[in-house]
Amino acid sequence: MKRLFWFTIIFLVLVFIAAGAYVILRFQNNDARQLASQKEYITQLPLFAPPDRVERLPFVIAEDGTKEFHLRAEEFRWEYANGQWAHVWGYNGQIPGPEIRVTEGDKVRVIVQNNLPQGTSVHWHGIDVPWTEDGVPGLSQDPIQPNEEFIYEFVAKPAGTRMYHSHGKSHTTVTQQLDMGLSGPFIIEPRNPQLEYDREFTLLLDEWNVRPDGVNDSLSQTHPSYNLFTINGRVFPDTAPLTIERNEKVLVRFINA
Repeated sequence: MKRLFWFTIIFLVLVFIAAGAYVILRFQNNDARQLASQKEYITQLPLFAPPDRVERLPFVIAEDGTKEFHLRAEEFRWEYANGQWAHVWGYNGQIPGPEIRVTEGDKVRVIVQNNLPQGTSVHWHGIDVPWTEDGVPGLSQDPIQPNEEFIYEFVAKPAGTRMYHSHGKSHTTVTQQLDMGLSGPFIIEPRNPQLEYDREFTLLLDEWNVRPDGVNDSLSQTHPSYNLFTINGRVFPDTAPLTIERNEKVLVRFINA
């Protein structure tokens, strides 16, 4: 009787172990298939590099005097080092997004086209905008759905080094979309400048969680482990040098994205 009891116990334990191993292997196989499918999808995306970059976003002046800009939130591959790229979400095909530069007091209109696979928004960090233009989904606006656009309008103030960045499709995706690369500099020059300088540089700092094959784990991880640090979208030693002459007065703007 005791032998039968222990035989039954051992048999059940082995069954549970086998079932657990089967479930684990099945999930591993599913993960492997999903990763392979993701890699195939990513390699079909357009690849952009620093020579494709537009340093300053162009604008047109509307009939009412408003400076009108166009931003596209889109998915692509970005060359963060020579011969190495990452799957990113960015603005206008570059990392970071192109600089928006205006003068204090300018009326600004930014038309944002969403070409991402999920909803998004744009927050104007450090700029005094009306709450309706603050870019917070669920509070000041609905998220901009894929293939839709949204128009932001505000007066540029105060002067200084500012930035624009995604505020996600909701509060749960803000970090994810930021870590995918959705940010850019926004510079408001003073109406009556007090500071004189010979050269000016803007350095946008960012960190990434990218595998050697270019897969960006920020899409799948809530708390990614960052392994790349970029300055204006490039890692050392492929960062662009800052060239100045002796005795020049230099203004360097740092933005921590």
